Amino acid sequence: MKRRQVDLPSIVKDVNVIMVDIEGTTTSINFVKVMEDVAEGVAGSKPLPAGGESEREDLIAALVTNILGMMDADRKVTPLKTLQGHMWRKAYRDGTITGHVYEDAVEALKAWKKEGKKLVVYSSGSVQAQKLLFGYSCYGDLLHYFSQHFDTTVGSKVETESYLKILRQLHCGPDQVLFLTDLVKEARAATEAGLKVILSVREGTAALTPQDRKDFPVITSFGQLLSHPAEGDSPPAKKRAGKEKKEGEEKEEEDKEGEGKEVEDKEGEEKEDGDKEGEEKKEEEEDDE
Repeated sequence: MKRRQVDLPSIVKDVNVIMVDIEGTTTSINFVKVMEDVAEGVAGSKPLPAGGESEREDLIAALVTNILGMMDADRKVTPLKTLQGHMWRKAYRDGTITGHVYEDAVEALKAWKKEGKKLVVYSSGSVQAQKLLFGYSCYGDLLHYFSQHFDTTVGSKVETESYLKILRQLHCGPDQVLFLTDLVKEARAATEAGLKVILSVREGTAALTPQDRKDFPVITSFGQLLSHPAEGDSPPAKKRAGKEKKEGEEKEEEDKEGEGKEVEDKEGEEKEDGDKEGEEKKEEEEDDE
């Protein structure tokens, strides 16, 4: 059975708040990568030594091993995210790294802000890490587009209660909030809280089942949510369109010039034929004399 078509821009039009996830939604899933709990048997986990000055180096080594283990297992825990935020801060500020944000996401943020939508972020990454990513993005400082940031201090993203807490902080009803995420578990938790949800499919995101696609609207670009996609054309797209237009105009001019030259050539040939006929007629008249 074919899934009925959904008017995606109308979903955006009917809400006052748009809440975005980061990884796999506004940002490449390969850019932000973290992992699972060492305490749950993650490979590479290591017990911490009891203590003592002589064991200081062993303690540091064990901590590093455990942190790397949590990262490799994509553990979504607040302490790890906070630590990552501290680590990334220096790298962002000295220009070593730049936050990746999809170009279509930037265009959408601009359009929605212009329309008066309230934009907020809910990510498993710490608020500090969120602000660094958007503050030092590949498109410059994008922080001014967002009114509020939420992380796992309000609760896990797969728990309905977390979204209810966010609604209380936003002071609005669930039907006024649209949540964009790439994870089905988060989508279902948000839906249970009454929020409107759209799933984002990007390179590297988890595959969706037919049932997932039936339950939720799906996008591959934020441009699909804009009422006037043409206004959200990316700079490269505009440049290509301008180039194609210019090439088309040049070709049209060349065609016109070619047509004009053909007319001139034809008129020249007709004139030449006429002159030739005139000369032949004059010669005949001279012969008759």
